Amino acid sequence: MTRPMLQSCGACGHSWQFRRAACPTCAALEPLEVEAGGGGTVWSVTTVLRAPLPELDVPGGYGIALVTLDEGPRIMCRAEPGLAIGDRVRVSMDD
Repeated sequence: MTRPMLQSCGACGHSWQFRRAACPTCAALEPLEVEAGGGGTVWSVTTVLRAPLPELDVPGGYGIALVTLDEGPRIMCRAEPGLAIGDRVRVSMDD
């Protein structure tokens, strides 16, 4: 199981997902690359019934969730059926 990679500021402790040269909170340079623990809370969830591309079409649709990681950043990921706002989840990345 591969967990999401984040950047974290050694000066103020803020963490974020998208790579940047400096911390978006305090502007400190040279952020650290860290692996997220994978735990988080569902912030929003929906089911996609009409895929944007034919090759993504799945009978019955597929779930998408916004998950707030324990480290702070919010990421989008696939969701299991029946997932609800506020549920605790583990997030991993496939190759």
